[in-house]
Amino acid sequence: MNDIDNNDRDRISSDLYPIRSARYMRYRDRLLKNGFSEAELRNGHFYIQATEQTAFVINLYDEEDGLTVLYGFASTAYPKGDEDWFARNGSFEDSCQVRNTLYISDDQSEILADASVSQFYARYKDYPKDEILRLKKERQKEFLERFSHALKPLGFKKKNTRWTKALCDGTALSFEAQKSAFSDQYYFNVIVHHVSDVYDRQSFQRVVIDKNGIYNWQLMTDEQIEHLIQVSLTEYIIPKLEKTGLP
Repeated sequence: MNDIDNNDRDRISSDLYPIRSARYMRYRDRLLKNGFSEAELRNGHFYIQATEQTAFVINLYDEEDGLTVLYGFASTAYPKGDEDWFARNGSFEDSCQVRNTLYISDDQSEILADASVSQFYARYKDYPKDEILRLKKERQKEFLERFSHALKPLGFKKKNTRWTKALCDGTALSFEAQKSAFSDQYYFNVIVHHVSDVYDRQSFQRVVIDKNGIYNWQLMTDEQIEHLIQVSLTEYIIPKLEKTGLP
């Protein structure tokens, strides 16, 4: 990883540090040498101040065969009277407003990960808090537009986060992106309903891949997003179009 700060920080004492993989500990050491601090109460949560109200964060998670790296920008503006909250806890996944994730399994993937993390930091490190939030909205819009590109050629029309196509006998087929109220996760629903009332349902299915029915758009790779779209089309949407018929 490129040096962000030439001043080494004092390492958190390892006397009581949990047992982690060798790769995890090497990555941790490099972060601390490059000017990051580790949250006092959250092992593996690292941060470095970016602007007055934002920090660049990296969270490490040991996996069976490698290391997951979550990285992005988080707000450090917490309620008055507890200015040390961020230093104690770092950034939880959902409080990291703009984030990506990478998986490191060998030295080559670690080199590629370092390049991605460094480039992301360099590109957005000067963005103030409001710009980070605007960037998040732009990325979310781009994510949903990928579904529009796949559904529009089939005749679906988009309204808010629902795509609808009229069928036979006064019914319609809708594909709905239902966002969680508490996180960046989405459910995707396929509904056959009365053409003028989406709540007058004849059938309802939730798109499920590998027993997981909720998807965090900020943590999905391009390949995972494309897979979600293709499964939605081939296993849920197109079969209903073929079964129900068109007007």
